[in-house]
Amino acid sequence: MSEIRIPKPLVIILCTIPWILGVFVLFWILMLRFPFSGVFHVESGMTGQSAFIFPFLPGERTTSPGKQADGWSGQRITDDPVYMNVRTPGPYQSVDVEMDFRPIHQPLVEFGMVLDAEGKQLDLYPWYSEVLEDPAWNKVTTKKGTRGYVLAGVTSARLDDGDTRGLAVWDATTTSPIMADAASHEPKTILLSLRGAHDFWVVPADGQINFQMQVQDVNRNRSGGLLALQVLRDGQLVWQDTVGTGGSRDSGYGAIIPVNVKLKDLNPGVYRIKIIADDDIFIRKISTTNPRWVVGPRLVVGDIVGFATTSTNALTAWTTARHIVADTFHKEGLQKVSLGSTFGNLERTHTPVRIDRTDSVAAPIAVSAPLGDVRLVADGYFAFIPEAFFEPQPRRLTPETEAIKEGIKAVLTPYVRVDDLGDGWKHAHLSFPISYDADTLRFVVSAPGIASRAGAVDVRRVAVTFHRPPVTFQTWWTTLLAEARRAWHRL
Repeated sequence: MSEIRIPKPLVIILCTIPWILGVFVLFWILMLRFPFSGVFHVESGMTGQSAFIFPFLPGERTTSPGKQADGWSGQRITDDPVYMNVRTPGPYQSVDVEMDFRPIHQPLVEFGMVLDAEGKQLDLYPWYSEVLEDPAWNKVTTKKGTRGYVLAGVTSARLDDGDTRGLAVWDATTTSPIMADAASHEPKTILLSLRGAHDFWVVPADGQINFQMQVQDVNRNRSGGLLALQVLRDGQLVWQDTVGTGGSRDSGYGAIIPVNVKLKDLNPGVYRIKIIADDDIFIRKISTTNPRWVVGPRLVVGDIVGFATTSTNALTAWTTARHIVADTFHKEGLQKVSLGSTFGNLERTHTPVRIDRTDSVAAPIAVSAPLGDVRLVADGYFAFIPEAFFEPQPRRLTPETEAIKEGIKAVLTPYVRVDDLGDGWKHAHLSFPISYDADTLRFVVSAPGIASRAGAVDVRRVAVTFHRPPVTFQTWWTTLLAEARRAWHRL
C-alpha cells in the first residue's frame, strides 16, 4: 500500500491556519475591548448572565435576577439602597448608564456611584420624581443658567429669587437669601431648655447679631464641659469661640453661665449659629434683638429635674414642617405631641413616632409637647415666637413632598425627565466620569422609604457605554501596552 504524501506547502498552510485563526480571534477580542472608536457598549436584562453587568445586591433587598413571579424578566428592588457592580472593559474616561425601570409606590429614586471601598460615600443624582413628571410643572433654564422646574404660570426667574418661601431643591446648591432687619428696641427673652447641639438661623438686624444665652452643665461627674460656637454664612466661617461650662457642684448642677454671640458690620443674608455641645449642656434662656431667628431641623427640649426649682418646660413652637419624627428618652416625656391638627402619641421611650401633615396650610402652625423632654427632627425649622419665623433655606424635595399642598412653586434641580415606555416602565440615563485605571465600578440605586411604603422598583434592562477618545493604530497599540503593564502589576 502506497504512502500518502501531503505536499509540504499544504502542510505549512494547514499548520498555519490555527495560528491565523487564533491571532484573528485575539485581535477581534482586543478590538471589542479596546475599539478604535473609543466606545464600548454592553447590555444586561438583569438575569445574572452578563460578564460585565452584575445583579443588584444585597440579596435581602432584591429578588433573584431572571424571570419574576408576575411574568416579566429582570430584578425587583424592595429595600434601600442596592448596589450594582460593573466590570470595566479597559481604560476609559467616562461611562453612560441607561436603565429601563418601573417604580411602584415609590415617588422618588436617586442613582449614582459609590466612591469608596466601604460603600459609605455615595455620589447620588436625581433619577426619577413623580412630582416633577406631572405636566403641571414646566422645565426651565433662567438667564443665569439656573435649571429647575416651575409651576404653570410661574416665571423661570423664580429660581433665581432669593426668597426661600415656596422653593424646594433637589441635588442643587443655593446661596443664602439676602435678608436684613431693623433691630428690636428691647431684647426679647425666651425661657427654654434646649439640650446639646443645635443650629440657630438668624437674619442680621442693623448689621448685627446679638444673642445672649444662659447655659448650664448638668453632669456632676466631671469638672466641667466645653461648648463650641461657630457662625457661618453660606458655609463659610465668620466667627468662632469656645466656652468652658465650669465645674460641678456637689449640691446641684453646674452654675448657669452667660454665653454671648455679638457680631457687627455684617452683610445682609442668613447666618447660622452652630452650637456644638454634648447632651449634658443645656441652653436655659435666650435674649436677642434680632427679630427673625429659628432653630432646626433638630430640636431637643431637655428635662428640668434634680436640683431645679421649676417643673419641666412645655414646648410650644411654630413651624412649616410637614413631617416630624418625635421621641423621648424618659418616661416623664411620654405624651401627645401635636403638629397643627394632627398628633403622635409617645407611648414608649426610645421609640420614634412619625407625625405627618396632610393639610394645605403654608403658613407656620403650632407644634406642642406639653411635658417637654422630647426630641424633634423635622423637614423644616422652629420658631419660639410666631413673628420670628422665616425659612432660612429652601425645602428639600423628598419622597414625602406634596409640592402643591406645601405651597411649593419652584424646584431648583438638574433633574431630567424620564422617557415613558408604557405600562409604567420608564427609561433614564446619566453620565459619569471614571478613573482611567478603574477595574470595577459600583453603582447605587437609592429609593428612600421604599420598604415602609411597601413599594418596589423593577429593573428589566441596564445598558452601559464606555467612552474614551478614538485612536489610530499607533495610539491603540500604546493603550494596549499600557493596559498590559497594568494587568501585570495587578498579578
